[in-house]
Amino acid sequence: MNARRIFYTVFLLLIAGSFSAYAQQVSFPYEKEIDSLTLTLNDNLKVEDKAVALFELSYYYSFSDSTKAHQYLNQGLAMKDKAPIIGSMGKFYEGMFYMDYDLNKAIGLMEIAEVELSKINSIQAKRLRARTLNNIATAYQWQDKHVKMLDILINKALPVALEAKDDVITGNIHYKIGINFWNNLQYAEANRYFSDALAYLKKGNYDPLTLNEVYKLLIVSLHAMKEKDKAKALMADFERFSKKHKGEIPLKDYYFVHAVHDRFEKNFDQSLKYMDLAIEEFKKMGNTHPRSIGELYYQRTLINISKGDFVAAYHDLHNHVENQLNSKGAFFQDSLNVALSYVKVYEGLGDYKNALAWVKKKDVLQDTMYNRRIRESILGYEVKYQTLEKESEILSLKAEKERTESDIRNTRIIIALIALILILIGYFLFKNHQKNKRLLHQQEINNQQKLLEEKQKQKLMSLDAMLQGEEKERNRLSRDLHDGLGSILASIKYKVLDLQLSNPNDKVNSVLIDMDYAITEMRRISHNLMPESLRRFGLEISLGDLCKSLQNSQTKIELQLYGSFVDLSMEQQTHIYRIIQELLYNSLKHSDAKHILVQCSMEDNVVFITVEDDGVGFQANGINEGVKAGVGLKNVKIRVNYLHGKLDIRSEIGKGTSIDIELFV
Repeated sequence: MNARRIFYTVFLLLIAGSFSAYAQQVSFPYEKEIDSLTLTLNDNLKVEDKAVALFELSYYYSFSDSTKAHQYLNQGLAMKDKAPIIGSMGKFYEGMFYMDYDLNKAIGLMEIAEVELSKINSIQAKRLRARTLNNIATAYQWQDKHVKMLDILINKALPVALEAKDDVITGNIHYKIGINFWNNLQYAEANRYFSDALAYLKKGNYDPLTLNEVYKLLIVSLHAMKEKDKAKALMADFERFSKKHKGEIPLKDYYFVHAVHDRFEKNFDQSLKYMDLAIEEFKKMGNTHPRSIGELYYQRTLINISKGDFVAAYHDLHNHVENQLNSKGAFFQDSLNVALSYVKVYEGLGDYKNALAWVKKKDVLQDTMYNRRIRESILGYEVKYQTLEKESEILSLKAEKERTESDIRNTRIIIALIALILILIGYFLFKNHQKNKRLLHQQEINNQQKLLEEKQKQKLMSLDAMLQGEEKERNRLSRDLHDGLGSILASIKYKVLDLQLSNPNDKVNSVLIDMDYAITEMRRISHNLMPESLRRFGLEISLGDLCKSLQNSQTKIELQLYGSFVDLSMEQQTHIYRIIQELLYNSLKHSDAKHILVQCSMEDNVVFITVEDDGVGFQANGINEGVKAGVGLKNVKIRVNYLHGKLDIRSEIGKGTSIDIELFV
């Protein structure tokens, strides 16, 4: 079962559990729906109803059996010519199927479906269109395009769902809008949308798994707003919901929700007990997705921080949570939450050096994600300041009244104020001393950083000169070979050809064959030194020529290009070409691979390169840890460092090799 489809909505919940009578576990997702639809197919259905049943089976099976999901999808697509709405419906369900495999293709299919459905004036078409817009928004969310997601949900999906009078899809849309406010810590707005989602979903034939997620988020959101009474009432409602759907929702989620409630109620031992049960149940499900298990341990970290057990909190954070940051399904918010937790843990352990380091990381992440929160913080401090001013006025009035009543009381107040002022002066002097120490320390760090930057700048200048010199020499050698030696060989060939024509001879014919081979080799060497197609036609064409030229009967080379590279300078295109060229040479020379996959894409001034093979593999740990690599790989690392990039090599003996490169252009 794909973890991202089940858990993509669980955005860093501050939750954990308690359970008594809930003991049955789900055998596989949507078992009841699948059984019901399978029985329905045996009835004499209308064409459109049968297509809907096939497509819905494809959707429900996508959570547990992708092969069956694909089979039912194809059966539904085969009926697309029998009614206009079936063709549009098919594009929508096909798009949902590809959301786990090719997100761009999924978005393209669903956007076409949405346009087609907008032209069909029926309740069924409107409901399907609302679902389509809802899933398009989800796809953009998975691409971290949250503003676009929110725009689609509020301005397109929600009006269509309300017009179609579909309570379930309307509830789903409210739920996803609430998640956006949740992720920005705007709990008041999130509460409103989650409450509406709960109300709408309960009115319709809701999906228990979706309603389960709404309960989890709303309970935490109410606690975050310190609305304990509402949270307790909702917990009672959640108990009734859980009993009603016993066996349909994961047991892990039940423990999860109650653990959070116990944490906010400060029942830390109980909270830890049930969070451990949630982790145990999750592992029984056989799901090993790093982000999903990391979320559970993240909640356990929060419980231990609240409890004051910073050693246990560090253990969970370091050994279980931090791993999720490198997983495919990780979100930007995950990095920020980990940074915030490390700050609290290191402060609790008294390790202020590491705490300061994580404060810097946290500040960088917050500056990236929460710029608009700065204005809100300023407003918050202004409100606090006005509150303090009012409190000060009240204290002054009370002091005047007390002075008229008793001289003794006035004396005591004056003494108390003087003592307070002295304490404050001492406190501010101490804080100022601490601040000066931190500033001096920070200045020292800045000076060291400037020195490192200057050294790096000099290193890059030397590297630039070396690489430019290398490319110029390659270019010169290429021209000399092609224009000089190539012309001489061609001239000799024609002279020998004239001799053969005037006096045929087998030995001369053999010489001509050797001459042809020598000219071909000369051209190949010249092209490798500086491919003409790179200068004339650009990176895409030259990479295609490279892969075709290196492919042979033993090894197939597949090239996949995404995005446009036309805005790159010729120097940058040359570096990318050389990197891929060296990696292909290495793979062909050492891996004995039958298939090599080359992927190259560009998005937002970042170029991503992946070269994978199914060859013999090698021990990659040594190379990643700095053990001396071959000349080819060393050249790759030089070019990657020059472009401020990142290089990651993953390989095991007998399991092939995968090299991922990220270049900032």
